[in-house]
Amino acid sequence: MTNGLVIVTIALISLHFIGIVVSSESSQCPPFCVCDTWYGLQRASCISRHLYSIDTGAPNTVQALDLSDNVISTLNNFELANAGLTNLKYLNFSGNTISQIGLTAFFGLDGLTVLDLSKNHLYYILDNTFAENKNLQILKLSKNNFRSHLPKLQSPWLTELSLDSCQISHLPLDTFNGLPRIRHLDLANNLMIQMSSTVLQTSHFLKKLSLQGNPWSCNRIILNLQTYLKENDIEYDEICGKTVVKQSPQKFEKMILAPVRKQQNYHHSATVSESGHIKHNSSNTLNNKNALPSDRTSNPTIIANSINKILPYWLLFIGFLFGFVAGMIISYIWLSGMLSCKRRCRQRQAFNESSQRLSLLLNPYLQDHDSDATLSVSCPGTPPPPYRDVVLRPTLYRCPQAALNLNNNST
Repeated sequence: MTNGLVIVTIALISLHFIGIVVSSESSQCPPFCVCDTWYGLQRASCISRHLYSIDTGAPNTVQALDLSDNVISTLNNFELANAGLTNLKYLNFSGNTISQIGLTAFFGLDGLTVLDLSKNHLYYILDNTFAENKNLQILKLSKNNFRSHLPKLQSPWLTELSLDSCQISHLPLDTFNGLPRIRHLDLANNLMIQMSSTVLQTSHFLKKLSLQGNPWSCNRIILNLQTYLKENDIEYDEICGKTVVKQSPQKFEKMILAPVRKQQNYHHSATVSESGHIKHNSSNTLNNKNALPSDRTSNPTIIANSINKILPYWLLFIGFLFGFVAGMIISYIWLSGMLSCKRRCRQRQAFNESSQRLSLLLNPYLQDHDSDATLSVSCPGTPPPPYRDVVLRPTLYRCPQAALNLNNNST
């Protein structure tokens, strides 16, 4: 009997030690991770280890897993559940290159509360990706690219969603219909121009909305959105004031409208005073008339600014006009000089021709002599004149030697 009790006791002790060894092996931290306790959770931190997958060898008892700043690109279906990481409450995938997430990638993580997928390459997420995570409360999708495929998530238990810096330009009216319990929504630093208050009609528990950093167009839609947020006590940073929605008149409009507004006040004071005393009315009219010049000159800075804006255009116009006039004057002087020069040249030529004609008329002998000389010079191959003419008129020929020779021969 005693031997049987001893054997049973030894067997129990051995089983106990075997369980301790197995549990210690299962809770052993992987070599490239740091295991500690973080906010009461058993954490495995595997930051910046160039990991390509979630298969880190982390123990099954880990509750917080930090895989940020690695090179994980894909989360396949049931990958986390197959790795035995079903006790996770905090999971950080920020700073990776994740571009695809399977529909059942987070299946089996019933206790998951915080999920960080920021700073990845996500451009599309299926609507029902987080539908089975009933304890998920905080989801961070910041700094992804949802320009054309904004996810319409179906997660009724989600209370905080971060979509800042995701290049979002438009919000469909049913974007947040699947998030009825959302409390904090971050849409800052996107590309939205306007946002309708209808987008938030189903978010009855919304308490804080971040909208700063967007290129808002301050129109009536934005004014209605701000009115809706104020009426529902939703915290937000005011992006457009009422004075911005109604455009203020320009500087030139102020110059035109200033006397008109004073004149309207003048008539109003007169009509009010007519119901009272006439003397008081006359004094008011005098005061208002005296006040009109001062009001017209009460904005010298506006007039000075308008003059400063117009002055360069006037100077440019005057310079252009002066250059045009100077060019016309110079062209006129040059053309008149050319015409007068041509006129003088023609007059001089006509005078020379007339003087030559006059000299020829007055001295016919020179005309004959010149004509003969020119003929003799210009036509050297012509036959010599008759002997009789040479003898009778020897002076007509320029070669006195030839004439002498002819005379000698005649004698």
